[in-house]
Amino acid sequence: MPTKNKIKDRLDSRNITRYQFWKDTGLAQNTAYRLYDDPSYIPGSSVMHKIFLAYNWQPGMYLFCQKD
Repeated sequence: MPTKNKIKDRLDSRNITRYQFWKDTGLAQNTAYRLYDDPSYIPGSSVMHKIFLAYNWQPGMYLFCQKD
């Protein structure tokens, strides 16, 4: 079961653009945009920490295992 991210879904449901996500989190632009655009991209612990600091989201709120 591959792990996927649902950053785009969470941001879109809150009307947060990927640009605002980048600015809010302080991530590298490529990292922020890749998280938004590529659901197969799984962030490392430092990225997850920045997401937590910006939005108070735990990893289980934006990561899930997809059944094949």
